Amino acid sequence: MNSTEMLKKVLINRQVKPRDFLKFVAPKQKAELLKVAAAMRGKRVVHVSATAIGGGVAEILNGLIPYLRSLGIESDWYTINPRVGKRFFTITNKLHNSLQGSPVKLTEREWNEYEKVNKRIAGNLEMIDCDILAINDPQPLGAGVFAHLNKHKIYISHIDTSSAFKPVWRKVLPLINNYHRAVFSNRAFINGAILKNKVRVFTPAIDPLVVKQTVVSRTAARRYLKRYGGVPKNRPLIAQVSRFDIWKNPLGVIEAFRLVQNTFPKALLVLAGFHETKDNPAAIGVYSDIKALSEKAPDIFLFFDPRGKKISEFTAMIQNGADVIVQNSIKEGFGLVVTEAMWKSQPVIGGPADGLRVQIKNGKNGFIVKTPQELAEKIVHLLEHPAKKKIMGKAARETVIRKFLLPRLVADHIKLYLSCIR
Repeated sequence: MNSTEMLKKVLINRQVKPRDFLKFVAPKQKAELLKVAAAMRGKRVVHVSATAIGGGVAEILNGLIPYLRSLGIESDWYTINPRVGKRFFTITNKLHNSLQGSPVKLTEREWNEYEKVNKRIAGNLEMIDCDILAINDPQPLGAGVFAHLNKHKIYISHIDTSSAFKPVWRKVLPLINNYHRAVFSNRAFINGAILKNKVRVFTPAIDPLVVKQTVVSRTAARRYLKRYGGVPKNRPLIAQVSRFDIWKNPLGVIEAFRLVQNTFPKALLVLAGFHETKDNPAAIGVYSDIKALSEKAPDIFLFFDPRGKKISEFTAMIQNGADVIVQNSIKEGFGLVVTEAMWKSQPVIGGPADGLRVQIKNGKNGFIVKTPQELAEKIVHLLEHPAKKKIMGKAARETVIRKFLLPRLVADHIKLYLSCIR
């Protein structure tokens, strides 16, 4: 591959108008958003991420870029060309896991490969003019260091780095400190040693205008899941929507589900994590292990292969149709799938990941649990107390409306850009 082939521009044809999303914003916040947008008008922002499909980063950028454009801010998005090869993404998958706490060292040869690819990406970036360069997550982290030395550069971390493996963190930290700003979704993830004046903390958010956030009745959703997924309509349904990843702990969900069946023997479980991306090759192995464990279990439904599915629509129907939504994460940067479910008035039962606690307030709009036994107890509790579940679900939706909708994130981003320029 030539350096000119290391990045692909994401073509976003979607157009939104400010009035489409400003209706979700309180008057004071609306005035502030329009004011800061006016100050950025005419500037150009370029975002870079690993992939354009699958995962929270792609979800955010698919909404953020059209919103910025609608406010008069020139914005583009580039991703790493999948042709860079499986080896690079295997290395960055190890890097991702070590930054989330796995004691996984990268060999000197792997670091050299990571640096070599990022330098080639940087060569591509040099040909893209911008006022602000925003690098999302560790895959292209090095590229932002090597490129555009005279530009304002932002690193946005979407993962939990609170207990990063120290030998790897020592290599990554100097790269982050080369940026003018470093953004985290949780103050606990900063992990020290980053200059305080560089750090910004704000959470991701969901786009209320997209198909994935459609709200329909449970009956309509279950009819859809029966037709397109073969999931029986009239039995209690527990679901986790997230990629097949050790950090999402799907094995713990299955263990809890088996305990739930002692009380609700007809209960069903859906684990949905459509494999769309090239940057997470480990997902295939995790899925294979789960499939081997559950393939003789007619009450467990796995959704991994995206072919033949309208993924956003199918995901929305799971979140609307499930009787209980869980997110059993051990580590989680934030968890947009939790926000999506809460928007649909679902109280979510979250695992021990610190990132989930920003959204889930235990006992108020959902539950936080630490073990499969606790998870099973809370699932049974929600199934046995539908009236309480409804009250908690209402609180969950109100939480999203107040804190986690995309217009708020757009304002955070624009203020971030202005803090660099000024």
